[in-house]
Amino acid sequence: MRPEHVRPPATAPPAAPTTPAAPTAGARRGTSRRVWLLAALALMIMLCEGVANDWSALHLRNVLDAPASTAALAYGAFATAMTAGRLLADRVAARVGPVAVLRYGASAAALGLAAAAASPWVPPAIAGWAVFGAGLSGCVPQLFSAAGHADQGAAGANVSRVAGLGYLGMLAGPAVIGPMTGVLPLNLTFFLPVACCAVAACAAGVLRPSRERSAHPETEPVRPA
Repeated sequence: MRPEHVRPPATAPPAAPTTPAAPTAGARRGTSRRVWLLAALALMIMLCEGVANDWSALHLRNVLDAPASTAALAYGAFATAMTAGRLLADRVAARVGPVAVLRYGASAAALGLAAAAASPWVPPAIAGWAVFGAGLSGCVPQLFSAAGHADQGAAGANVSRVAGLGYLGMLAGPAVIGPMTGVLPLNLTFFLPVACCAVAACAAGVLRPSRERSAHPETEPVRPA
């Protein structure tokens, strides 16, 4: 008997790779507006950080008449709390979400700085600066992360916009407070960064990822009568 030739089973040709649809002009404009809003929030949050860097020790020294060695504890408490918060920010954001980190972090920062500004005693003021640092610690990383995920094709440009405007706020914070001390006591000028934290807490919803919507509404199929 002659052996039969067995033909290999026919296989379907591999499907051509599909390329994602290009974003519409409206989607690009929406993404751009969202990125600039993130940048504005970064400016406000990092303005607050700049205020703490330059004015926390002077607050205890000039307003509460603390010795120089004690006044330095204000910035020390702020920086320590900020560092600890930055180390934990990713874990907290993974558990509760970035919106909650920004909303409750900025709210805690506003309360902490308001308490420090209103306190007539040194220990509560130092505690207020610590709460201020802990509250701010997770805010900026969430803004940078949201900018990077807003548009995968322009992640670098978006992060640079948010970071650039944010660092402008860090430089501007001390410079803004300085002229204000000519007309207001130093502790009252701190209510400007308190207001910035309050605005950031109210605008925390911008961190929610935007859902893509169809450019054309779906039409229902015509059913026969």
